[in-house]
Amino acid sequence: MVKRRRDRVSMPASGAGLVRYMDEEGKGIKFKPEHVLFAAAGVIIIEVLLKMGLI
Repeated sequence: MVKRRRDRVSMPASGAGLVRYMDEEGKGIKFKPEHVLFAAAGVIIIEVLLKMGLI
């Protein structure tokens, strides 16, 4: 019998060079999606306050 590794999912043969990003762990700063949303909201708020002349 062939033993399969259950902890790893294999791509189909017709993957055509697709990258599984969960396997590609790069070095660098990692942000959670919430942090990106809060940063974008902060920039928008600052821009609105600048347009209104409050800052």
